[in-house]
Amino acid sequence: GPPVKDPEGDVAHLMRGVGPSDGDDEGGPPDVLADGWGPYLQRSISTLILEEKLNLLMLATPFAIVSRHAGWGDGLTFFFALVAICPFAERISFVTEQLALYTNDTLGGLLNATFGNVTELIVSLFALRAGLLHIVQVNLLGSVLSNLLLVLGTALFFGGLKHETQHFNRHAASINSSLLMLAAMAVVFPTALSLTGAQLHSNSILLLSRVMSMLLLVVYGAFLYFQLMTHRHLFEGMEDDSEDNDFVLGFWGAIFWLGVITVFIAVLSEIMVAAIEGAADSWGVPDIFIGVIIIPIVGNAAEHAAAIIFALKNKLDIALGIAVGSSTQIALSVIPTCVLIAWAMGQPLDMNFEGYEAATFFSTCMLVTIITTQGQTNWLQGLVLIVAYTLLAAGFLVHK
Repeated sequence: GPPVKDPEGDVAHLMRGVGPSDGDDEGGPPDVLADGWGPYLQRSISTLILEEKLNLLMLATPFAIVSRHAGWGDGLTFFFALVAICPFAERISFVTEQLALYTNDTLGGLLNATFGNVTELIVSLFALRAGLLHIVQVNLLGSVLSNLLLVLGTALFFGGLKHETQHFNRHAASINSSLLMLAAMAVVFPTALSLTGAQLHSNSILLLSRVMSMLLLVVYGAFLYFQLMTHRHLFEGMEDDSEDNDFVLGFWGAIFWLGVITVFIAVLSEIMVAAIEGAADSWGVPDIFIGVIIIPIVGNAAEHAAAIIFALKNKLDIALGIAVGSSTQIALSVIPTCVLIAWAMGQPLDMNFEGYEAATFFSTCMLVTIITTQGQTNWLQGLVLIVAYTLLAAGFLVHK
């Protein structure tokens, strides 16, 4: 008769790799289930949760949920949710790297680009659903500003203290800078139109923003093709190849954990967005300050630490890839995507970020462009970026 299929065997086989021959080919991915399900689960949970000290912050997750339902106050609820989301944001990048091990370099790069800022996108989607349009804008703006000024600034400062002059690939930095300037123009133009009252119709800025968003996404797609296909040599050295790329999770295991972590991020994002206005009142700061300064600093804590560590090791290209590369992704893909998703949801999200916000974005891109054109940096330039961030943060603290 026909051979009897073993469903558990199928699942186990899929856990081992992408296709039927992957685990068996010489030089292919190792069989992560060679020891059976028990050791696999023990190993994957240990790697995902127990090995990183930052993951202790995950313990704040139940407190965030209890605080919301027990009425402990928005300030405390927001704090717990914000602290808990930080390690999940870092773990999602680890799982994406695990998934990328089973693909080629191009697909791996595309995966990292797609999931690199998934936390910002999820927070923005919940804020959109709640109708907090300006919070969406300032949260994404805050991620760009903190990466370009605070993350890059601290990396250059501490790296510069250890190494007198640090060199990096100025061609890649120049391309990223030009893309950031393009994104800044896409924010400044609608904002200027609004401030001068020169728009032709009442919905002109909204229409302009949607067209600009589509164009920015086209440019982002072209940039990915440029980076991953036609000009890969320009971006060599911008990724960390020194780590031991152990096949821990398996292909389908990585997809499963990606789903689990995304669910946790979604739950915490929803709690955080619901509590943001109440938290601003109880802390006595503007909600815009929480959106632009506090959420990005905590949310990007793992990136901050990684950029500083690589700068101290004199691997400035990787530090720049983390700070400037992440900002480019948000400015060219996440912001336009949010505008188009809002359009589908019937929400009038546009690229008019208001005067002060647009000024901070444009001047930040200008400053980073000036600093990264030379192909070498020192600690003083890092200090300039940190002070610039302090100046704009002070402005947001008194922003109504």
